[in-house]
Amino acid sequence: MLKKVTFSLVAVVIVGFVLLTNLTITHAAFYPVQKTGGAGLDIRTTPTINGKRVETNIPDGKKLWLYCYVNGESYKGSKIWDFADDNGYGGDLDQGYVPDYFIKTGSSKPVVGYCAF
Repeated sequence: MLKKVTFSLVAVVIVGFVLLTNLTITHAAFYPVQKTGGAGLDIRTTPTINGKRVETNIPDGKKLWLYCYVNGESYKGSKIWDFADDNGYGGDLDQGYVPDYFIKTGSSKPVVGYCAF
C-alpha cells in the first residue's frame, strides 16, 4: 500500500512539473494600444464587438493595464480578449474587455493569465 501511495505522489509531482515547465509565467502590466487607424479603442463590458462601451476612442500609444484574458468573439482571427483598465484615460478608471489584436504585447499569444472570474 505504501508503495502505491508513494508511486502516486511521485507521478503527480512529475506531471505537475512537466505542465508547469511548459507554461510561461505571466504578470499584469501596462501595454500600449496599437493599430486603431486613428479611430481609437473602445473598452467593452463583454468580450464581444457589440458589448456595451465603458470607454471610447482610446488613442494609439495610450497604455492600458492588462490583468488577464478570456476567449471571446473572434476578431481579426483571434479570440483573445484582454481584461484591462484604461489607466485613468478620460478622467476616471474604467475596466472591461479589449480585443488583444489592438494591444502591442509582442506576442500573438496571451501575455497574462486566464481570468478566473
